[in-house]
Amino acid sequence: MSIIFKDREGIDYFALINIKAKESDSSFIEYQFYFNNDGFEVKTILEAELFDLKNLSKGLSFLNENLIDSFPFEPQISGRIKIVFKINDQGHLAINGTVYDNSYLTSLSFECLSDQTFLLI
Repeated sequence: MSIIFKDREGIDYFALINIKAKESDSSFIEYQFYFNNDGFEVKTILEAELFDLKNLSKGLSFLNENLIDSFPFEPQISGRIKIVFKINDQGHLAINGTVYDNSYLTSLSFECLSDQTFLLI
């Protein structure tokens, strides 16, 4: 399963891909964080608890249906990612996030807009 966000031209620029249960414990998941901006790519493997994924899905559905509010996605298990999803005044999905490498010495902060074109695959 993947959650993919596209820009207005339909290009994938941010995604949580290959979401799957960890073999050792089904209450935990692992996924690949993917970011692409004009050829600048970042990929890293992250972990979360299953309830984090459920909350993300519920939050995105709520935003898409109501076009108001915001919510964070910040799995505590790794502490390496924080993303805030918010509907802006124009009805677009504003995504603000930071992701850290394994050492927590390097981080990527990003801000982007989507027209609510996220896909659950």
